[in-house]
Amino acid sequence: MGVHLAVESILGGRTAARMFVDDVAEPRVALTWTGHRVYLAGSVGGAGFGEVLGEYVSTHGQFVAYCSAEAIDGAAGLFPGKVARRGRFYYEGDPSKHSWEVEAPEGYALERITGALLGRGFAHTDSVRGEMCSERESVEEFLGKSFGFAAVHGGGFACWCMSECNLGDRCEVGIETVREHRRRGLAGLVAGAMFRHAVGVGVRRVGWHCWADNVASVATAERLGLRRVAEFPVLFVDARGA
Repeated sequence: MGVHLAVESILGGRTAARMFVDDVAEPRVALTWTGHRVYLAGSVGGAGFGEVLGEYVSTHGQFVAYCSAEAIDGAAGLFPGKVARRGRFYYEGDPSKHSWEVEAPEGYALERITGALLGRGFAHTDSVRGEMCSERESVEEFLGKSFGFAAVHGGGFACWCMSECNLGDRCEVGIETVREHRRRGLAGLVAGAMFRHAVGVGVRRVGWHCWADNVASVATAERLGLRRVAEFPVLFVDARGA
């Protein structure tokens, strides 16, 4: 599970989360979650996680379960609703190995995400705030522990890239482009700005998770010089109406 920095952040006390094990003294299986991501490791058969997972499912209609190799088969039977296996890629790289010259296309401006920027009433501000809180408990916690950059256009956010699970010299990437602004190179632009800032604060390992069939995300990661270091299946769970 070492490619999941969220788990390392939880264990390191940087991300607040609940954790469950089958035996506190000698754990053989463990469960934790943050946001819309569940993490399971060990042989989960008979671990007794049904009740706590029921609590989680009741408040999360759709989520992704990241499982260790020995956990995934047993985990599939723990969740109600539709459960599908999908492929994920994990990329990683050292941002200090590149120069990040970033220049916004005409009509766009590159901005660091701050409280002041969020207060300007831009379109899609709620989506930006949602991304900030996908891994942190609040916008304020994000601003204190993480960082991000956005491309803005015509009074609205067009694309944003944020650090996630900042821990020591590592962080991961959260990125999104508004549909009408796609195919304009904005993802690479804001990611480059985020990577440049990351170098300045001592980050030397940037991780990038994406769906294996997300051609655009794969292409952006590779253009940024990141290297694919892991491929693995996950469980995509749709428990709405279950």
